[in-house]
Amino acid sequence: MTRLDRYLLRTVLLGGFGAVIAFTLLALIFQFIDEVDRVSETYTLAKVLTFVALSIPGYIYDFYPVAILIGVLLSLGALASGSELTVMRASGMSILRMARPVLLGGVLLAFFGMLIGETLGPWGQETARKMRAEATESALSVNTRSGLWVRDGMRFVNARRAVVGGQLLDVKLFEFDSQGRLIRSLTAARAEVTSQDRWNLYEVAYTDLTADKTVAVTQPLLEAQRLFPARMLDVAVVYPQHMSLLDLIAYVQHLEQNDLDSTPYRIALWMKAFTPLSVVAVLVLAMPFVFASQRGGNAGQWLFVGIMLGVVYITFNRIMNFMGPVYGVPAILSASLPPLIFLILGLVALSRLNPAARFRHKQ
Repeated sequence: MTRLDRYLLRTVLLGGFGAVIAFTLLALIFQFIDEVDRVSETYTLAKVLTFVALSIPGYIYDFYPVAILIGVLLSLGALASGSELTVMRASGMSILRMARPVLLGGVLLAFFGMLIGETLGPWGQETARKMRAEATESALSVNTRSGLWVRDGMRFVNARRAVVGGQLLDVKLFEFDSQGRLIRSLTAARAEVTSQDRWNLYEVAYTDLTADKTVAVTQPLLEAQRLFPARMLDVAVVYPQHMSLLDLIAYVQHLEQNDLDSTPYRIALWMKAFTPLSVVAVLVLAMPFVFASQRGGNAGQWLFVGIMLGVVYITFNRIMNFMGPVYGVPAILSASLPPLIFLILGLVALSRLNPAARFRHKQ
């Protein structure tokens, strides 16, 4: 790797990391503003700050490609404005040659984002969710091993996990009398909120200990007027975009084995899987605009066009991922198509830009 390669690589990395830090600070501010209204005697300002700090890494995947795109555009655009790219071209470096360290920087940035998104992000979200749930709901406890615990009077409900759509999986219920004696127990494969605090429980095994003898009943569906206040689910539910890839894979398999809707989790799975490719794709897409800006014209105008094209890419990516299930497009295809299309377009633009640049240089 030559000195110019290292210089371009360092510029890309500093620009990308700088933009990620700036976006993270903005996310911290907006998250704090959204969360500060919840401050109470139990959910103190210190806990709010802790919650915000813990949860922010989980949001990195949401803005990471856009942050990298803007950061690299601005850093390479600064080189173009200072005629440094022109000097590199004059020294004999082709545009495709200059693209190599930029792509290497993109791969390293993508790896860093994936590392944060698969380790610190899910852990921080889980820890933050548990802390806020227990601080805002005194009758609620969230434990990563035993799941969700809720107390409603003398009734105790345990569920392995609360999922999107107001559903609980692997439900256990224990009810005691005023003397602390167990009078009822129940297990269900899942439970879901139907209206207000009404619940439907599926694949139920019910044991009543109040009679002279124990009565055990099994039934496929049980309608319960009250399991516990449904509002508690809002602070206990696990959102798919905040889970790791391994957790999402296991969870999709579990939902499909139990004939449950896994669509939001499959979408999140493939969106996460293709995020590194998205980072590389937006960089490849941006390079023709940056390298073109060195050949006359307004560099700021070219950069603006590049940023707008990046926003179009992100919008197209989101539309494909959320509209794919509506039209029956497989999640893997709707997630992979946008980065692949824009990657190909960027590579074609680079290959066409390079011969023209060489021809102009010879003249």
